[in-house]
This record gives sequence, structure tokens and C-alpha cells, in this order.
Amino acid sequence: MTNHKLIPLLALGLVLAGPSVLAGQDATPETLIGHARAAVVTPEGSRDAILEALIGVLDASLMILPDTDYAGEFRSRIEWVKGSYKEGVLFSDKGRQYLGLAYKLVSGGNAWQIPAELKDPGPTTKGIERATEICVKLLDSALAERKAGRNGEAVRRLLEFVLLVITPIEA
Repeated sequence: MTNHKLIPLLALGLVLAGPSVLAGQDATPETLIGHARAAVVTPEGSRDAILEALIGVLDASLMILPDTDYAGEFRSRIEWVKGSYKEGVLFSDKGRQYLGLAYKLVSGGNAWQIPAELKDPGPTTKGIERATEICVKLLDSALAERKAGRNGEAVRRLLEFVLLVITPIEA
């Protein structure tokens, strides 16, 4: 009986441990996105956990990126940003610029914008709580797009997530 109660706790621990546990295994885009989701909803999330989550999401975007004429440029920009994150540099103008340019590639030339819900979150929801809700929705949407075979849209949602996390937003 005790073993049955322990199994869900072990599973939760693995999910919260993040991509570092999977370093010796082949991580799937779905797994990487799931780890990012867990990092976002965990109130005690550390800076390192967020960095790992962002790197995982960028890895997932590269894994599912459709073969397009802009794929090489997209990969180059995302690899640079990942390298920057691995060095611990989360907030840099160049990183944000590269992500913005990568987003334009996958969005048909449209620039990323702060979601309207954050510009006026309403009286009942605090800005950070609303941003967290939006992040979770973006990751869930990316998984749904991936499952539906719309990898381009999934990549776009993943970049929207990363851009939302790294963009300073006034409360």
C-alpha cells in the first residue's frame, strides 16, 4: 500500500527535476515542454530552473522546426540565445533582439507583442499571476499544435512563451 502512494510522489519529483534528469536520455519536445510547464507553475522555481526551462523550450523549438527556407537563420539565432542562457545571461538586449527576429521568421514577419491581457490584467488578477496563466496557456497551446501536426504554430507559441518570460513588464 505504501508503495502505491510513493509512485505519484516519485513521478512528481522527476517532473520537477527538469531536463537535467533527462540528460542521459533522449528528451522529446513534449517532455521538454512539460518540464517548462512544471517550472512555471512551481512557486519555488529558482532562476536556474527557469533558465533550464527556457533552454529546454528552445531545444524543443529546434526539434520540431519545419524544414523551411528560413530554418538555417532561425537555428543560428536560437543557438546563440541558448548559448547565452547556458552562460547564465538571461536578460540581454541582443538575446531579446535575436528571439524577436526568430519570431518574425515563424510568424510571417509579424513582431511579437506583449499580450493584451497583461496590458490591462483587470482588478482581480495580479500581473505576475496573469503572466503565469498566459505562460501555461502558451505551453499547452504549443503541445496541442504539435499534436495536431502544426509544428510551425507550435514553434511560434514556444517563442511567445520565451519572449514573455524574458521581457520586462511593468506591474
